[in-house]
Amino acid sequence: MGINKTDISMLSKVTSLGASFFEKFVSTKVMNKKLTEMNNIGLRDLIIATGVSTTVDFGSLKVGDIVLDVKPALGEAKFMVVTTAGTLPAAAVSGNLYVVLTPSM
Repeated sequence: MGINKTDISMLSKVTSLGASFFEKFVSTKVMNKKLTEMNNIGLRDLIIATGVSTTVDFGSLKVGDIVLDVKPALGEAKFMVVTTAGTLPAAAVSGNLYVVLTPSM
């Protein structure tokens, strides 16, 4: 599963209430810089662990990916940065949702 396109469209930027607000308090140059920074991190994958293995479900991970481990039963979440391709940095929890964010290079 791959989800790559997360850019904020120019239409959304121009028509959003937030853009109107920022135009009054922030220069267009600064606002565009912040939008670019937001676009530099993209949702790339959603993984539901089938077991505790750090590799079985995580072959799509790349070095530098940010993985958010969502734990709905505990009402918390944690994040980790991938240091070895295809390997989750900590033991997986069966049934947990892992959200993979990839910083653009």
